[in-house]
Amino acid sequence: MENIRISSRYAGGNIRLVDNMGNEIHLEQELRDTAQWWFYWSFRADSSLAETIEFVFQNGEVIGPWGPAVSRDGVSWRWLGREAVIAPNRFRYTFAADETCYFCFSIPYQMHHFERFYATIDNHPLVKREVLTLSEQLRPIPKLLLGNPQAAEHLYLTARHHACESTSSYVLEGLLEALLEPSSSLIFNDYCIHVIPMVDIDGVENGDQGKARAPHDHNRDYIESPIYKVNDAIIREITALGIIKAGIDFHCPYKWGGRNDVPFIVKKGPPVKQEIERFGALLESATSRQDYYGQITYNSVHDIEMGEDWNQPRGTSGSDFFARQGAKLAFSFEIPYFGVEESMVSPVNCKKFGAAIAKSLELYLLSYE
Repeated sequence: MENIRISSRYAGGNIRLVDNMGNEIHLEQELRDTAQWWFYWSFRADSSLAETIEFVFQNGEVIGPWGPAVSRDGVSWRWLGREAVIAPNRFRYTFAADETCYFCFSIPYQMHHFERFYATIDNHPLVKREVLTLSEQLRPIPKLLLGNPQAAEHLYLTARHHACESTSSYVLEGLLEALLEPSSSLIFNDYCIHVIPMVDIDGVENGDQGKARAPHDHNRDYIESPIYKVNDAIIREITALGIIKAGIDFHCPYKWGGRNDVPFIVKKGPPVKQEIERFGALLESATSRQDYYGQITYNSVHDIEMGEDWNQPRGTSGSDFFARQGAKLAFSFEIPYFGVEESMVSPVNCKKFGAAIAKSLELYLLSYE
């Protein structure tokens, strides 16, 4: 009988067992229909013995600087720690007898996390929940409306166009919490905020990479004839609304290193560029003072300009669609998976960063009234 069993049969699970050598387990991430190499993985390990196991990944460097995220229940997660990292493709863990542990490339956020969050705002008078549409696998895709449904002005917030980009969901959660505080509702008379928290809900729950899904992923589907039901529904809804005031799409970047370790905005060309910089100055000011240990800060120096690297004009992403629909403010916001030494990414500081975005967004909108 094997002393340890590996499984990915749970929401967000993604792993392929290559070899079980007892005290050394060889694994690799499942790419599934991803058309290029990517890095997301998540698995459960059940150990019958008290022993130290080394987990070795066979397809690239996919162990981050703080080690994997680890959980006993699949709900609450923390970093295992850099001392667990043997190499960027290998980590160790010491099990107790009959222990079950979940491990993940980064701190995950599944539909059960969203439902826990939604339960805290379910009875809020400024919140309404709807179903945007059904996914290809017939999952209802949740849509939240915040504020005044009859308002003339509309904001659109989206996340998880790429299924594995989980830390962005904690930021969006913190943003919504902050807007719904009594002291933060100044914009709700004049604005209705539309929120799609799980665009690629099938990929999120199935544990897909989501990035570069063949023939193209959800964030390249804002085209004349979209292939995904959710994109078609978003396009139809925003087209029916007419011009929206702002559209922000939350993402995570590449795995780690350089710009990928800090939040940054993917900028558009003029005139949206100038509006992004107005908003960015407000957010930079809001996060420039160190209010708590581990605070995530934003500095516009890390933003990627239109025409720089992969940020090219005439794109077919969600934020490109927002801009084409006349949004004054439209951009993708990239949230790091790991962060830097002094502000390691966690659910807590991601939500607080989301709150800072909410305050800055409110100030930006109020400046036009």
